[in-house]
Amino acid sequence: MNRRAIEKQLQPDADAVYICTRVVDALLREDVRGCVTQARLLNDESLATHGNFPLTQRWLEISHFGTGRIWIPVSPGCFMQSWRLTALPLLAEEGGEVHALSEVGDILARFSTGADCDTCARFADFERECAVALEHRRAADAAQSNWFKAGPWNEAYSWHERMLRHDRLASYLDHPLYPTARAKLGFDVDDLRRYAPEFGCRFELHWLAVPRALYHPSANHLPPGWPGFADVGLPEALAADYALVPVHPFVWYGELNAFLIAASLSEKVIRAPRTHMPVTPTLSVRSLVLTDSPAWHLKLPLTIRTLGAKNIRTIKPSTIRDGQRMQDLLGAIAEREPTLRGRLLLTVEDTGAHVDGQTFLGYIVRRYPETALQHSTPVPVAGLLAPTPAGGCVAEELAARFYNGDTAALFDDYLNLTLRLHLTLWVRYGIALESNQQNSVLVLSDEAPRLRLLLKDNDAARLHRERLTSVSPALAAHIDVLEDARLVVSSELPLAQMFTTITLQLNLAVLTEGLAERVSEFCREKTYACLRECTAAILDDLAAEGEDVALARQVLLDDDYLYIKYLLTAATLLDKGTTGATDVNKFYGKSAPNFLRASS
Repeated sequence: MNRRAIEKQLQPDADAVYICTRVVDALLREDVRGCVTQARLLNDESLATHGNFPLTQRWLEISHFGTGRIWIPVSPGCFMQSWRLTALPLLAEEGGEVHALSEVGDILARFSTGADCDTCARFADFERECAVALEHRRAADAAQSNWFKAGPWNEAYSWHERMLRHDRLASYLDHPLYPTARAKLGFDVDDLRRYAPEFGCRFELHWLAVPRALYHPSANHLPPGWPGFADVGLPEALAADYALVPVHPFVWYGELNAFLIAASLSEKVIRAPRTHMPVTPTLSVRSLVLTDSPAWHLKLPLTIRTLGAKNIRTIKPSTIRDGQRMQDLLGAIAEREPTLRGRLLLTVEDTGAHVDGQTFLGYIVRRYPETALQHSTPVPVAGLLAPTPAGGCVAEELAARFYNGDTAALFDDYLNLTLRLHLTLWVRYGIALESNQQNSVLVLSDEAPRLRLLLKDNDAARLHRERLTSVSPALAAHIDVLEDARLVVSSELPLAQMFTTITLQLNLAVLTEGLAERVSEFCREKTYACLRECTAAILDDLAAEGEDVALARQVLLDDDYLYIKYLLTAATLLDKGTTGATDVNKFYGKSAPNFLRASS
């Protein structure tokens, strides 16, 4: 082996360092096991001799996990957490000796020391999740490299081809906060190649014939090309007593048999012998573009877990109808608001079905507003920071196409529209949407309006009944038929928490940080000042129109700390009985330094 090969072997694994650093930052951000609030802050020069640290390095000393101590080298943070990891390694004391912790498994083992058996098991499971994230990251990076080299890249796409391209670009980015977001738990690398958006794959769906007595549909607006029984190799005579239900091939060849047996359905349903309907996965993995009718997407249960061990991607029967009920409510509100009319686009999700209440058998049909999207470029917020084959990021590419190269102007338009929409929904109507980076889509066009927002998949909102009823009993009637009781809340605080953690942090602040890192002329301080001023101005407008903005002003502009989702804690490291959260995606702390405070 030559010298260069030996040196390469001795170099740190950059991917492993990346995952480990994200994990430690998440542990600090969520104060896991009191690693920040119960730690002691040190400026101990003697510790610097154990690694390549400056003498001024600060440390968090943790001594309450059991025997020994841990020291984490930290630097002050102002975005999402007060302290973040300076660099690996951590240091640990054991048997009177100090040694380095550079591997994520070693760090997690120390963090679980002294915990109860259930917590230790969850940390061990998370270590395995880290290994999957590392493996999937490498596979996705290789796929990205191969795709980028494949060129040439032309601009003659239809709107749906442009949307799918931007979904694929977005798929190579990690979630900004969940440390092992790259992991699709349940998939191996071969499954990624077959079914994940990073690989631009295409496959056909399987079909079950289900007795109509067990089949519970909403509307019947099925997409073109929906199969008849003969199309999937079954007698047409079955149509009188059975309905066809699509099944993702990963489920078909995986856990379907066990599910059917457990639900006492295996003797009642009929497996179709032929596949039908080619599809391509979108950013969400389980939502699929119909190849022959690309304005139509199909959302299917998929027995993988993403963003945490508890986040299995099946479909609750309640969400099938609730999603469209929310879209109807949003459409009615947009017509009432002059500043939103014509700027908000919504998908139609009125058709779907479940089988006897099962979460693993069902579907939702999503129809995009094709006429409104013609000659437009739809881009999920999740894709704006994604690298492009030509270099730079998607936001720069869009700015060059629609804003004469002014990325800040693009972001300002997006910022103003996003804040106007979501602050109006919250303060006037008592509505907060979980319109995360994946479900919020910028729609750019050469025609006016140059920028619009498209929202989809709104089945996890929070609605304050009293506030909405006070505005319009007719609008509040939309709430009365919602099936998921968690959507309706009795106070304004859940709205503040959802707005802060989704709209403000994920959809605006994360982009501010990312663009400041990637675009030389993009100024972080100026953008945060603009974000504060725009928030204050919209709240002033709403107050002048008679709305109560007190809580919004307090939690957004005045408090020292913002609410934050503790994703890793709730979705992986603790059970619901410990956190008390009814939804693992809505477990909050209040520990993020407030970047909107005038003095921040």
